[in-house]
Amino acid sequence: MNATQMLTQGGLAATAKRVLVVQALAGAARPVTPQELLEPLGAQMNRVTLYRILDLLVEHHVATRHNAGERAFRYCLRTGPTGHAHFTCSRCGHTECLDSHALDVGLSELLARLPMRVDSAEIRFGGICQECLGR
Repeated sequence: MNATQMLTQGGLAATAKRVLVVQALAGAARPVTPQELLEPLGAQMNRVTLYRILDLLVEHHVATRHNAGERAFRYCLRTGPTGHAHFTCSRCGHTECLDSHALDVGLSELLARLPMRVDSAEIRFGGICQECLGR
């Protein structure tokens, strides 16, 4: 699905700046901070506009905002109906999205048992990444 389709599916107009942000998130290949997003966007967007667009993308379930234990939130495109999990290395700080299928075991059963409708979920694992383990 391209950026325009993602925005439209989220009920948003596909403005040029929104498309740029969705494309930057898609190209990042990992959860990124707003500052990391500003680098590839360069002079095409200021910080305030970026934050407003990120808030809008989260509100419309196009992107996910999560805290990896740092001062800044990280953002990535949303996958699946309730989002996906993340892993953060406690040694090097590397943060990555985990395949949503890795959590399918039992998650549907858990959601079915809850006495409410779950629209989003944030699951974060912490530990040591493979690269740091190999050192």
